[in-house]
Formats: sequence, C-alpha cells, structure tokens
Amino acid sequence: MLKNCIPPRDFDPRSLSVRCLPAIAAAFMLFSFVGCDSATEETVVLSGIRVGFEFEFDGTDLTVGQLADLVSNSAASIESQLANQGGFGLDEIETARLTSASIELVQPTFVGSGVDLRFLSEVVLQLRSGSTVREVASRVGFTDQEPAALSVIQGRDIAAILRAGSFSAVLQVEPADLINTEYELEVVVDFTVEVAGI
Repeated sequence: MLKNCIPPRDFDPRSLSVRCLPAIAAAFMLFSFVGCDSATEETVVLSGIRVGFEFEFDGTDLTVGQLADLVSNSAASIESQLANQGGFGLDEIETARLTSASIELVQPTFVGSGVDLRFLSEVVLQLRSGSTVREVASRVGFTDQEPAALSVIQGRDIAAILRAGSFSAVLQVEPADLINTEYELEVVVDFTVEVAGI
C-alpha cells in the first residue's frame, strides 16, 4: 500500500508527494478497527441462589392415579439475592438454569399417620411467570427418604422467567395413595445465574 511512498536515495523532504497521505490515512483506520474488535463483554456466574415453594391440598381433592396441578402458596423472586451478590439487577440476567431440586413432605406428620413420600407415584415441577412456562424437574417413584431429589432437566434456560421478577411454581402430582387429611409439600430449588459483567 505504501510502496509509492518509499523515498529514493536522493530524497528531498520538501518533495514529498501528497499521494502518500491517503495511504497513510487508510493504514491508520485499519489499525484502529483491529483494536476495536478485541473489546468483548464479560459475564459473571452466580451460584447458591435458592428459593422454596410450599404446596397444600386436601386428600379428598385429588384422585389416585390421576395427575393434578398444585399451585405454590406464594410467588418468589431472586432480585434481592442478585443485589446481595454484587449489586446485580434482574435486567442483567443473561442465562439461568436450575441446578438442583428436592421435595419434602411437611405434613401429615402426626404419629401413626404412616404417610411418607411413597404416597406419590410421580411429580413434575414447572416454573411460571405470566404465560411463560418451563418444565424443569420431575421424578417417578419415591422411597421413605426425605428430602428426595428430583431429576433436573439439564441445560434448560429459564432466564426469561427469572428476569420477570415474580414467578411461581406448579407441581403436577399423581398420588398412589391418599388419606382424608391435609397435605403440605415443600420444594426447594437452586439456580445458577449468568449476569452481564463489567
């Protein structure tokens, strides 16, 4: 590009041709653009973000062998946890995934009830915000061990639900056995969230 600007042996600076100036300007712009390409946005991965949901129902309201939807008693939000882990906001969430989920029977717990998680044949956990629904975990078959881990759907992005602020959970349950009493289940979930960094 600059071959026409190489001075001869008998070069006189006063005879520098103006035809060199466009080539020099083009080279400067090329180097400038190359430098800009190196700038990339970084992200920060936050772990240890946990929320819990409670579900209540009466044994007479469900039917053995049939799936039923239980809606969590209250909604949740991770806004305060993001703020505590570096002052991040909901709008800075890039991606988010469920990393673990567990379920526990809170009641009935009275002596002689004989009830544990084996009264469930299957559960499916969904997270919801408005019209956005994501199935995130499930389990078929239980033992008397509590809390019981659910099988998490790996790699499912739920950023849209968490960014919305308030979100709820729906637990689809299929009972294997029921008694005439009040039931309460608790589900605890953990998230890994990637947020926009500096």
